[in-house]
Parts: sequence; structure tokens; C-alpha cells
Amino acid sequence: MISGLDLLFLEVNNLEESVEFYSDVLGFSLESNNGEAQPPIASVRSGSLRITLVQQIETMLKRGRGVHFVLGVSNVDSFYQRLKARDVQVTEPRDEGWGGRFVSLQDPDGYRFFFVTWKLNADPTIKTRSFESEE
Repeated sequence: MISGLDLLFLEVNNLEESVEFYSDVLGFSLESNNGEAQPPIASVRSGSLRITLVQQIETMLKRGRGVHFVLGVSNVDSFYQRLKARDVQVTEPRDEGWGGRFVSLQDPDGYRFFFVTWKLNADPTIKTRSFESEE
């Protein structure tokens, strides 16, 4: 049985640039950073979410396509203002029919992140086909 998301493991082109983005721009705390490891690796955390960043020079493919991350924030408008004050390219907050108000941005490797504040009484799970019902 799956209990939840344990961590995100992202291959990145430049470890230092990615660590700076996740810690300085998004406010994650740095848990570990071993630039001497092969491959170089670092971990950042925000609340219960941990992201492991691994520099993979030999796989310098275009990254971020087909993968989107949706992370909850307590106030998306305040979060947006904080990002804009840091000159981060971020979309303006907007409401969607699925019950959330969100902004989006891309990290240095092109991974797309959505930051959402759920409307009161909104269900954060999108009602789609349930795989559990097929058992």
C-alpha cells in the first residue's frame, strides 16, 4: 500500500544553481550537500517534502517535460508577492474550476511547479478514474 510521497528525486544540470533556487528562491532548507560525491548530490526540505537533487552531466537532456509538481502554500497571493520581489518569473495568481488558486514557475532545469491554495471546502484530489476501484 502506498502511504504517500516520500521524496522527489530530480536530475539537474547544475547542482549549485539548483540548490540556490530551491533554498533561496523557494525557501527550502538545505539538509545535505555533497558536491564531491559521484554524482554530486544534495537534499532540500520544506515541511514533510524532501527533494534530492543529483547532478547528471552525462544526461544533459531537455528536462522538465511531462512532469508537473503541485505544492500547497497557505496563501498563494503572498507567496506570489515574495517571488516577484525576488524577480522570479512566475505566473500571476489565478483561480481554476477545480477548487484552487495557483501560480506556476519553472526551476533552472525546466521542471514546472504549481503552488496552490485550496479554496475552503475544496477537495485537493482531482476526481478522476480511481485505480483502487479496478481491484
